Amino acid sequence: MPPAATPSGRLQYLDLIRGFFILVMIEGHTLRLFLSPEVKSSPFYQFQDLIHNLTGPVFLFASGAAYVYSTRTGWELFRRWGPKLRGRLAKWMVVLVVGYALQLSFGTLRRSLAETTPEQLAYLLSLNILQCIVYSLLLLQLLLMIVPHWQSFFRVSVVAALGIALLTPFAWEYGRHAPVWLAALLSIHARSVFPLFPYAGFAFAGAAWGYLHLLAREQGREAAFLRRCSRLAVGLCIVSLAAGLLPFPAIYSDFWGASPLSFLVRVGILILIAAAARWAEPRLLPRLTALAVVGRESLLIYVLHLPILYGSAFNPDTSLRKSLGVPLPLEHAILVWLGLTAVIVAVVMGWDCWRKDRRWQARGVWWLIAGYYSYRFFLA
Repeated sequence: MPPAATPSGRLQYLDLIRGFFILVMIEGHTLRLFLSPEVKSSPFYQFQDLIHNLTGPVFLFASGAAYVYSTRTGWELFRRWGPKLRGRLAKWMVVLVVGYALQLSFGTLRRSLAETTPEQLAYLLSLNILQCIVYSLLLLQLLLMIVPHWQSFFRVSVVAALGIALLTPFAWEYGRHAPVWLAALLSIHARSVFPLFPYAGFAFAGAAWGYLHLLAREQGREAAFLRRCSRLAVGLCIVSLAAGLLPFPAIYSDFWGASPLSFLVRVGILILIAAAARWAEPRLLPRLTALAVVGRESLLIYVLHLPILYGSAFNPDTSLRKSLGVPLPLEHAILVWLGLTAVIVAVVMGWDCWRKDRRWQARGVWWLIAGYYSYRFFLA
């Protein structure tokens, strides 16, 4: 298999995966918002919803793999305090702040302190995909600093992924009675869309996959590794689905929610996606360069599309939901989805093109945006 890496050595198959699934996320969020309950009950919508529900696990799995790729050659640098680790943690903290900012009920600190209700506080503390990714990466970083070598990192990642899956129903049940801040981390019953149980398990699974993939690549057996992983992933899906027909304790009865078998099915699907994308990478690039760019800018796309669709504490009255109303006829909802996707992709492609060779100018733009919203929140 050709190397198919960029001149910097970056493997782009994760960008292709992120690019495809961030577009799926826009589609899912748009149709979920604008379609009527009657349309949502149709088989077609239910099928697309199954695909849409893979987006969170995909991004967590990709984040775990990317963590290993970025750490592989800098094991000692990332195990001690220094510029590398400080830079990594600073980036994660920015993402975490952005994730929580998207869940603010009020656009100023004064109103947030004075008017936030317990329900709004619970929503603010709940975990969505950005928070889950950051906390999962922090767990991986903690693991990196504890274990003595990569083999131990791999083994503990596998055990952690399986352990999280097995403990998920217990964590969810405990979350019904835990303090709101702790319940938000653990349980879907605390309004968290992506609690650490089971979703951090996908990041650990991605880290384990990333380690095995890099090892195979370094040893010159990547193609055989991808074939073997694909067969094992198919077997994992079949065995897990079949095992779901067997009697299990009542606490594991929610197969598509808290069951570890559902987790294993999704891990199998994620491995298939990763193997297929890596196999396709040298064959489809550079024809899919635009999709890779979209994947690299998936964070920006995520942060853009939510306030445009739903509004936020900083633009509560200028969202598409407010201006168009809900529900919409199916054909209108599809037009909104296609139009929103086209606009956001155009903006992202333009930004990516402009910022090339303008590193300091691009950084200045981000500082201006951060300064503006910080002023609005803390001082307005």
